[in-house]
Amino acid sequence: MTTEPLSLAKYLASSRSEFALSEMNQYLSRRCEEKELYELLKSHFYDLDLFCDAGYKCTKLVKHALPADEAVVRELEALFKNPQLPARVEKLINSYIERSCGKDWHTGETGLLIRENIVKQKEEYWGGKPQYPKIRIISYLLYHFPVYFCQFQYMLLELWRGGLLTNKMSILDAGAGPGTITLSTLDFIRKLQDVYSKNKIDVKLNIRIDSIERASENIDCYKELTSLYLSGLKQEDTIVTINEPVRSPIESAPVLPNVDLMVFSNVLAEMGAPPSQRAAVVERAASGSENPTVVIIEPADLDNSKALRVTQHALVKYGFTVYSPCSFIWGLECSGENCWSFQELGNIRAPDFMERIANTGEFYRYINTDMKFSFVILRKDGLVKHKYLAKGKFMRLSNLKKHIEKRVNIAVSVMSGNLGDEKTFVYKICDGTTSIPCYAVLPAYHISDNNSMLFEAGYGGIVEIYGTLVRENKALSSYNLLIMRNTMVSVAG
Repeated sequence: MTTEPLSLAKYLASSRSEFALSEMNQYLSRRCEEKELYELLKSHFYDLDLFCDAGYKCTKLVKHALPADEAVVRELEALFKNPQLPARVEKLINSYIERSCGKDWHTGETGLLIRENIVKQKEEYWGGKPQYPKIRIISYLLYHFPVYFCQFQYMLLELWRGGLLTNKMSILDAGAGPGTITLSTLDFIRKLQDVYSKNKIDVKLNIRIDSIERASENIDCYKELTSLYLSGLKQEDTIVTINEPVRSPIESAPVLPNVDLMVFSNVLAEMGAPPSQRAAVVERAASGSENPTVVIIEPADLDNSKALRVTQHALVKYGFTVYSPCSFIWGLECSGENCWSFQELGNIRAPDFMERIANTGEFYRYINTDMKFSFVILRKDGLVKHKYLAKGKFMRLSNLKKHIEKRVNIAVSVMSGNLGDEKTFVYKICDGTTSIPCYAVLPAYHISDNNSMLFEAGYGGIVEIYGTLVRENKALSSYNLLIMRNTMVSVAG
């Protein structure tokens, strides 16, 4: 029966800007209730460029960037000032754990087993050899899920502010695990639609989410958690279709066509392959899409962070452009070698289930609230977050060796949070011309109105610094750019 309604829906979608499902009965051989037609056609609305509302009125969906007016931006950003799992997500995870392990899961032998697995999972994870039997999924949900969920919403905020999220969007969650990225995305969309509604902005969304995951236990968990979340989500202004996960390693998964947003969150490092092979996997996955936004997230530790930058460089060789966080201020390609760069967003509030499993003499071993990660956002169309290019009045960081103990002007990206302390502020800086680590150093007693804008740049932001003193740190094979009271700092880009 689906063939006839679908053929008719295709015709109406191509010939009209809007129509009611009830109108279809004028042409069908058998009369159908509107609800029946909706259920028959729901999975096809995305490909038909349609949005069908609660009253069964279908309108043509013209793809465009989601509105990011200043007032809406401020209101949405305010929702992330105190990062934590939303109550409904925390309840969802807690219920899953109880169904899997019983109500007293955090006590007795079960609690001991989970704690042992949290420790083992951390060791295997850093070593690039994760495993996901059932108890490991529970350990992941307790320890890794909350931070990964929260930090990805900041990534979505970054994409949204940059106009990279659209009202019609196909998303691929590559290496989906138990559904962290998918659930984070669903919750972000809910928050965004709530803000739009409060500001009387009518936005219709049609979102399709595909996923790739190699472990059947993870797929079972993914399907259970996402379906439960969707069952409690009002889809008045948003249609969300979550397709059946593809069970496969990401290296050999079928290439999906026309993906808008492709996410590899903490998964490439698990391959245990060199950066060149990781880049090849991403390039292959993106080959079926004309211009996807590709997001790669990895842990902030030295090895994984540096490997991500080399992977990033290899993807640039494939024709991708780095949207953020890196800016190539002198228009030169960066090799990505010896680059340890990560973003710090502070701590989330530990959910109740994390505190329960950590209620031991070694509390610190089971608490994971620090949002610290390395990432890159890539495009194929040349789009970058900052179009700024330096001019002749600035010195390239690659020329610092000739100017030790001299004052110079530089234009650089801020590539870290404060790596120092409250007495001495230290920020990693880069202009894409050298692989030697460089740091802007601002002693607290030198903070002034002239240089305080260094604190406002944010991760990936570009600053112009006038009159900074070049010093060489031979012990660490790096350069320190000393910012003094009269050094001028301004935000550029």
